[in-house]
Parts: sequence; structure tokens; C-alpha cells
Amino acid sequence: MKSLATITEKDIETIKMALNDSVSDMNMELKGDLKSTKREDILKYKVKYTQVLEKLSKNPSIYALNDFEIDIAAGGLNDAIELLEENLTDDLDEQEKNDIILYKEDCIRLVNILAP
Repeated sequence: MKSLATITEKDIETIKMALNDSVSDMNMELKGDLKSTKREDILKYKVKYTQVLEKLSKNPSIYALNDFEIDIAAGGLNDAIELLEENLTDDLDEQEKNDIILYKEDCIRLVNILAP
């Protein structure tokens, strides 16, 4: 098991990017026709992800987060991984594919640290 102390500033930026990507996807989902319970669930997660993102933006340290918020960050990373898998399509050039793969690998590594 890796320690939270191994998380770097670059890793915090990756976490923030993943949370932002997840929130953006939620915004797109919310524009669609959803059942009220599904809409409420998405809104709850959007609020949680946004709060953790804002907290990390003010204090870019994993130690700024409590255990619950670390779990939320791990959830945002998992959601971002799913989005990356969906967006890894054949119409991308090699550089775009490589960038997505590297970002996904960073997200997976961070999930393994945050939610062992």
C-alpha cells in the first residue's frame, strides 16, 4: 500500500482535472431527460465533487481533505477513468491516444493510493 505522502503536486492537478471532467460529464447528463431520482443522485455527486475540487484549489494538498473527501476524490477518479475509456476511440491520433492512456494510468494509480 502506498502512502498519501507519495502524492505530488502533479497528482493533485490530476485529481482536480478528474473531478472537473466528472462534473462536466454530470452537467451534460443533467441536460438530458432523466428520472427525478437519477437527477437528484447526479446533483448530489456533483455538489460533493465540486466541494472537493474547490477545497483542493484553495489548498493543493491531499492533507487538506478528510477521509470522506478522499473517498469522494477516489470516486471522481473512477468516474474519470470510465469517461476516458469511453473517449478512447479510433478517430484519435496517436498523440491524443497516448495522452489519454497516460492520464488514465495516473488516475488508476491514484485510485489505488486513495482507495486501497
